[in-house]
Amino acid sequence: MKRLIQLIKEARFVFIAGNGGSASTAEHLTNDLFSKGIKAICLNSNTSIMTMLANDFSYSQVYGRQLEVYATSNDLLITISCSGTSGNIKNAIFTANNIGMKVFQFETFSKDGDYEKLEDKHLKFAHQIKKLL
Repeated sequence: MKRLIQLIKEARFVFIAGNGGSASTAEHLTNDLFSKGIKAICLNSNTSIMTMLANDFSYSQVYGRQLEVYATSNDLLITISCSGTSGNIKNAIFTANNIGMKVFQFETFSKDGDYEKLEDKHLKFAHQIKKLL
């Protein structure tokens, strides 16, 4: 946790992404960081950009392409995903690594895990981040 807080404080921008319930947590964390004066952008919040990218490229590109346009090596990507196997999350991490960004992934589990428990844990983790900032 201490390392993540340091990464957030050092980043020029913090980009956050998730799918489904994790997209909601990504938006919540973005709000919490912004409220603490952190420049945070939720990649799953702009539906017009997401749907354009899904239509013109592919859904697996909706986060990575945004990072290609917006991000620099001074930024941080935080992904929130229960499975960690979604193509768009994997592609965002790949793109972030190519840019030279720092990457932090919330805890994931195998496909047999309990989504509800892990989503609750993710939200609690997001609240702890805000509290520590």
